Amino acid sequence: MSSNSEMLRNELAAHLAALFPPESVRAVLAVFDLASSGFDISRKPVSLIPSEPPFPEVVKCFLTSKAIANCSAKTLDQYRYKLTAFFQAVRKPVRQVTPNDIRLYLYHYKKARSVGDHTLEHTRIILHAFFQWAEENEYVPRNPAAKIERIRYQEPKRAPLTPYELEELRWNCRTLREKALVDFLFSTGCRVSECAGTDLADIDWTARSVFIRHGKGGKARTVYFNAEAELSLRKYLEARSDADPAVFVRSRAPFCRLSARSIELAVKKISRRSDIPVCPHRLRHTFATAGIRGGIPLERLQSLLGHANPRTTLIYARIDAADLQRDHQRVYS
Repeated sequence: MSSNSEMLRNELAAHLAALFPPESVRAVLAVFDLASSGFDISRKPVSLIPSEPPFPEVVKCFLTSKAIANCSAKTLDQYRYKLTAFFQAVRKPVRQVTPNDIRLYLYHYKKARSVGDHTLEHTRIILHAFFQWAEENEYVPRNPAAKIERIRYQEPKRAPLTPYELEELRWNCRTLREKALVDFLFSTGCRVSECAGTDLADIDWTARSVFIRHGKGGKARTVYFNAEAELSLRKYLEARSDADPAVFVRSRAPFCRLSARSIELAVKKISRRSDIPVCPHRLRHTFATAGIRGGIPLERLQSLLGHANPRTTLIYARIDAADLQRDHQRVYS
C-alpha cells in the first residue's frame, strides 16, 4: 500500500471510529483495502471553475462596454446569464457561430425549459445585441443573429387599478410606512428601484418634487407627488426615530434602507389583505394611464416616467375602448 493510500486509510478509520462500532469500521476498511489494492491513490487538485467551454473574451469586452454605457446591474446580469448559457450550449468560437446555430439553440431552449415566446424573444434580442456589437467592433465579419426572425407573442394586458381599487389598497394599509409607499409609488410613477434609492435630501417639499439621481440607464430626472402623498410621507417621517438618509427604511433596528425587493414584498402584503393583485409596477402603470386620461401630452409623460422611447410609454399607459369613445365624442360630437 502506498504512503498516500495509508494516510487516506488512517483518516477514514478515524472518522468512522467516531460514528460506528468497531466491527463496522473493520468491515469498511477491509473493503477499502481490497478496492485500493494495486492502485496509486493520491490527492489531486480540483478546480471549482469548469475549464470548458471557455467564456469568450469578446463577451467580457461586451459586458465591459455595456457597463461603461451605464447599463444597470440587473441588465448586465441578464446579458451575462443568457450569453453564458448560449456559448455553453453551442460550444463554438464566436467567429464560427452561424444563424442556424442560433435557431437550433432557441428551439432547444424553448423545448427544454418550457419558456414562453416572450422569454424566447428576450433571449433573441440579447443575442442580436451581442453579435451586432461584435460586428461593429470587428470581432465577427457579420451578425449571425440578423437573419433570425422576430418571435411574435401576445402582449399581456396591463390593466391599471381603478379608482376604487386604489382606495381599497390604501384602506388596507396597516402602517404609516405602507400608506406612504402606496401613495409615493402611485403619485410619482417611480420604478421600485428608484423608490428604494430615494433619499430625504432628494425631496423638495415646496415644489412637491423628487430628484431621481439614478434612473434607468443612469439618467436623472425630476418627478412630482400629490398632496395626499405629501401628507402620508410627512406622517411616516415624523414617526421615525432613526437618522438614516433614505426615505423608506426598515421598521426595526437596524433602520437601514429598504431594498427594491423589500418594497415589493411590502406591497405584496397589502395586496393580499385587499385581495387585489398589485405590485409596484402596476402602480406605475396606473400612474401612466391616469396621465394619459388626464390629458398630459405623451412627451411630458415620457419624461415623467423616464422612458427613452415614447412607444414604451404607450405600452405602459393602457388606452381602452371607453377612452377612445370619450375622446371621439369630445372632438366630433
